[in-house]
Amino acid sequence: MRFSPTLALAAAVLPLAAQAGMYGQPVLNLDAKTFRTVMATEHAAMVAFVAPWCGHCKNLGPEYTSAAQSLSPLIPFYAVDCDDAKNKALCAEYQIQGFPTIKAFPRAGKGAAKDYNGERKRGALIEYAKTLVPDRVKKLRADGKIDSVLQGFLDEKSDLPHVLLVHPSAPSIPFLWKVLAHRLSNKMHLGYVRDTASHAVLTSVGIFDSADTTRDGTRVVAWTPAAKEKTNVTEYEGAMKFNALLEWLQAQLDGTSSSSAGSNSGKAQQKPVKAPEPIPNAADETASDVDAKGKKAKDAAAIKAKMDEAERRDRERRDRIAAAAARAHDQAAAEGGGEEASPVEDAPEAVPEGSVEPDEVVVDQGGAAEPVPEQVPNIGVETEQTEIAHEEL
Repeated sequence: MRFSPTLALAAAVLPLAAQAGMYGQPVLNLDAKTFRTVMATEHAAMVAFVAPWCGHCKNLGPEYTSAAQSLSPLIPFYAVDCDDAKNKALCAEYQIQGFPTIKAFPRAGKGAAKDYNGERKRGALIEYAKTLVPDRVKKLRADGKIDSVLQGFLDEKSDLPHVLLVHPSAPSIPFLWKVLAHRLSNKMHLGYVRDTASHAVLTSVGIFDSADTTRDGTRVVAWTPAAKEKTNVTEYEGAMKFNALLEWLQAQLDGTSSSSAGSNSGKAQQKPVKAPEPIPNAADETASDVDAKGKKAKDAAAIKAKMDEAERRDRERRDRIAAAAARAHDQAAAEGGGEEASPVEDAPEAVPEGSVEPDEVVVDQGGAAEPVPEQVPNIGVETEQTEIAHEEL
């Protein structure tokens, strides 16, 4: 499968972020050469020009990194060390005279930079960075004439592929979708529509299945420039996350096949069902199976013994503390009334060495707001709260 230029570029630059730099990931610490490389692709970006001896630059670090985490991978945040000899010409080119200097690049290297003069706080940085992304998504309204609305959308920019995000509830265009439209401007025509309660849009394009309620969430469909009928669509079947969507959209442009795509033939595709694992027969167990089970049992017994011992020690410690507190209280009372001794709180339960907490199971809600952050957020649910990551629709 061919990866998009943006993804390939990120893969090439990421190792550089692990090198010495003032800020941690996902901020990429660039030199003059890698700066030219990442800026060759049109996208919105923020760049901090810094120096390692600068106290204000160090203070900026946590806020700048936190803002980068909230918007990653939609809007990248970069940093350039102007104290490095190989970067001095670059910093002079952008007239850097004080540190830190933060510049916004609405179109990366394909447009002029803008000075950021706002508050050097996470929230302010996030809200400003989001304004760099223009709204190039066509917003449709699912009224009583949905067929004509869809046909009108397909008739616009008929020489380009069309992609429509169909959301069941969000009234506004998700920020993730706006970023994709910006990245693919003049290459694809992206639209957005909020479906009706009766699924009029999904029905109109021929992918609604009333028997499958698991597919009533966010859907993405695409038409090639040659498609004349609104039902002649290819539906996206992958994760509703930025990088996965960008890769799939790039595959549509390149005409390459994608495991996340499937042509529609009037019904939503059914995903393959995995056969159940056979139940092992006790008679088929080998000696190695028995040994493995025995080892697991011994390990479990050892862990339990450690936990029991830790609990016993902790109980004895609490008893000693309680006894000391009682003696102190009795002594104070016998001495004729000084201030009453303050109560002693129980120490927290000890976590025995070697015990392991079970891994948290994260259930994919198939389009629920993504966490976050890459953090992830429900697909199609746009939020203006800076605490919420925008990586997922």
